[in-house]
Amino acid sequence: MNSNHSGKRKILIADDDDDSRAMLSFLLEEEGWEVREAKNGEEALEIVIKEQPDLLILDNRMPKLTGVEVYKHLQAQEIKIAVVLATAHGYLDELASSLGIAHFISKPYDIPELLKTIESAYKNS
Repeated sequence: MNSNHSGKRKILIADDDDDSRAMLSFLLEEEGWEVREAKNGEEALEIVIKEQPDLLILDNRMPKLTGVEVYKHLQAQEIKIAVVLATAHGYLDELASSLGIAHFISKPYDIPELLKTIESAYKNS
């Protein structure tokens, strides 16, 4: 879904935590991304389908649909998008691996590591 490499890169932050979304949104806009936000999994899925962002930061624990459920819906609909899976809870590497998600990061975020993970996910999409 990286057809927009020549224009501003679009990213969707899907996280039910308002402070986390606000912090990431500010940070990523400073890095030159066009940022959209979703407060739950259902909203994230709608925005991905409608706006086709280049990358999705997907928190796993969200209301309505979890990050895993959102990812499985995208897979079922054959929607290709770079995903960075995030969670504050353990077992993240095993969870990401079981889904085939190569890029993941634990919360709270280590900002340099987060930016590195996002760039890697974007370049490898």
